[in-house]
Amino acid sequence: MRKTNFFIGIATLTAVLLHLTSCHKHEEGELITTIKLTLTPTTAGSAKTFIWSDPDGIGGNAPKQADTIACDSGINYNAELQFFNGDNDITTEIKNEGGEHFVCFTGPAADVMEIIYKDSDGTYPIGLSAEWKVKKKTTGIIRIALKHQPKTKDGTCSPGETDVDVTFPLWIR
Repeated sequence: MRKTNFFIGIATLTAVLLHLTSCHKHEEGELITTIKLTLTPTTAGSAKTFIWSDPDGIGGNAPKQADTIACDSGINYNAELQFFNGDNDITTEIKNEGGEHFVCFTGPAADVMEIIYKDSDGTYPIGLSAEWKVKKKTTGIIRIALKHQPKTKDGTCSPGETDVDVTFPLWIR
């Protein structure tokens, strides 16, 4: 009987530790080494993919790739983001934890380009899917930041920690 109670105790302790570890995992930020942005015209035309890549992660060596995002004025695009940790696509994990994540876009003024979020956690946007309404020719930059906001998400970029914050050159022709 003592052995049975001992094994039940060990099994219970193991289950509790696994549960606590899995809960804690969702509180941590993501390691992002690559961002893939695909822009597809809403009317006609081919999809274009733009990559930002920093294989050792933020804070180490400079990024290996930061493509210039080139798009045409007067065109609307469906924008889809994917996030990678090395070869692992973690986009589905970010979507499944949408209540803890928010993609922030900072770039041209609204009279140049308007970004409309197309996905949601049920309350606030996530930002993996958006529509870009490109209005005027310009050059500049667009920043894409993935915020990790467990228990603090409010639809803004202020709360939480930043998983990744990158700048793409932007050319609207």
